[in-house]
Amino acid sequence: MSKLILQVRTKDNLLELLAASESRAWVVAADKINQITHVQIVNFDGTQMIEGIFDRNDSYRSSENKLVIKFLDGRIVNCRVQFDAQNPVRYFT
Repeated sequence: MSKLILQVRTKDNLLELLAASESRAWVVAADKINQITHVQIVNFDGTQMIEGIFDRNDSYRSSENKLVIKFLDGRIVNCRVQFDAQNPVRYFT
């Protein structure tokens, strides 16, 4: 299985997300869920992110059909990520 990273951009506090091992709630394509292996939750400035392993078993859809992203082995790292579009959700290998 190849690696597929789900990257999202958030205004939420990364330390709080790391403590909860989750970030909610995102519009994620249903056909991508079984392919996602890792997550990157990037702060709004694009200077830090949580990297983790996607927890497919505990992630779930909210009542608005948005995905609550659960992750394992999360850690905060410094980064330089630029979002050039309005959509805060991206996928890459």
